[in-house]
Amino acid sequence: VPAPRPRGPAVRPAPLPRGPAAPLPRRAGKHREALPDTGEPKIIQKVRGQFASWAAVSAGCAGINIATGMDTPWFLFPMFGMGIGLLRNYATLWQSGYSWRDVLSRPPAPDSFETTMVKGGKGARAIQPPSADEYGGHLPSVLQVHGDRLAIVKLMSRLPVSERKMLPEVQQTADALYARATDLARTLQAMDSNLDNEGLSGIDDRIAALSREPDDPERARRLSLLQRQRQTVADLRERRSQVASHLESCVLAMQNVRFDLLRLRSAGVAAVLGDLTQATQQAKALSRDVDNAIAAAGEIRDAMR
Repeated sequence: VPAPRPRGPAVRPAPLPRGPAAPLPRRAGKHREALPDTGEPKIIQKVRGQFASWAAVSAGCAGINIATGMDTPWFLFPMFGMGIGLLRNYATLWQSGYSWRDVLSRPPAPDSFETTMVKGGKGARAIQPPSADEYGGHLPSVLQVHGDRLAIVKLMSRLPVSERKMLPEVQQTADALYARATDLARTLQAMDSNLDNEGLSGIDDRIAALSREPDDPERARRLSLLQRQRQTVADLRERRSQVASHLESCVLAMQNVRFDLLRLRSAGVAAVLGDLTQATQQAKALSRDVDNAIAAAGEIRDAMR
């Protein structure tokens, strides 16, 4: 029987020569798409994104904590933990001269709904397209004003912020012109639907026929009523002509504002600012005249309903 070999220490294999270190794969979370350039400082965009993440995680953890029982409010730990980094970045933001208002005041994207259909005093509000049932034969004029207003909204949204600040009254003027034009068109539609059946020619024929009848008290009374009716219809037709002229003026004023904005895109704000300011001032003066006409014609329209 051969003698057993003595057992010595185990010999480890020699390590293989290592090549150049391969780059470690990055985490998928590090490959984030670059934020779009909104013209804001990067610190504001960074704090805004961090605040959104902190709010979402805190709200989610709080919801889970409430659903599973609030015996131990453990959601406070991740909320405070993530809040430390948020407060650190906010300190940097505050030292740079910014505040929470800059973080929460998010600028809309150029193609977003907030830019194309803005609300209230900051821009234009969404308006339904006009219909023939409401405006009748005056629909083409209202469609023209509606299209010009939409064009003004788009042109204003494409201007730089610095140029929009130099034209603060353009959008308000366009909205005011559109409101007055639609009101005038409704008034004209109401007047036309009632005046067509009571034309001056028919009243004149009745007056002429009545004048050939024998003279008596009944004839005199009827003749007086017809003459009064003729005068009333003549006054209504004159007011209708004035309302139609105001509607045409609103259409032309809106077109002038749109054309001046088109010139601004090609010639620059310095070359067109004077003309555009003059156009807005003329539109304001027209609006005051139109308001008086609407107040007078509105009573007639309400009486005709």
